[in-house]
Amino acid sequence: MSNTESAPGQSRETWTPERIVQEIQLRHRRGLSVNAQSLHREYSRLLAAGRRHFGSWKAALVAAHVPVPARRHHNRHPRGHWTRERLIHAIVNHAWAGDPLHAHGLQKLNNRLVSAATYHFGSWSEALRQAGLDADAIRATPKYTRESLLQEIRTLVNRGEDTRDVAMRRHHRSTYSAAQKYFGSWRNALRLVEEMDEDDMEQTS
Repeated sequence: MSNTESAPGQSRETWTPERIVQEIQLRHRRGLSVNAQSLHREYSRLLAAGRRHFGSWKAALVAAHVPVPARRHHNRHPRGHWTRERLIHAIVNHAWAGDPLHAHGLQKLNNRLVSAATYHFGSWSEALRQAGLDADAIRATPKYTRESLLQEIRTLVNRGEDTRDVAMRRHHRSTYSAAQKYFGSWRNALRLVEEMDEDDMEQTS
């Protein structure tokens, strides 16, 4: 475990918005990286807690008054730079950063990656699958209403799906993105679903 991780025995419930802000500010004062990729390697619990409490890692940094690191997309690479392993790693990094993963959206950020992945894997969809992502869900763009979106989220919760931010971005990106659009954050959407369940329980009691 990295020396920046929390001490053993600290549970998920110990994370509060105040503690998250303090931890981010402490890393910043020590000159440690606060970008999502570094946190995923060095302090994954802080990253997960920040996303859970603030809706996104960027929002957590803003709350801590810490500058949001500029994204590095490395559009220029020497010839022969891309291998299948490097492509997969780059795609996963974009997923962790919360970037759009459909081809049209990512081309605006990193066109060379999309072109190279299409060449090496035969299609962008296949590149996504090789990176362990749900290509069909990423490609699909269902049109939600506020009510149908809440019902979809409720179904996922009742089915026992992993509804943490990172899992939703990876496996149910379209639902996650729609929730952010309609409700401001994934956390807000989950809170509304909980309130729906409480209302139903009151009506049946």
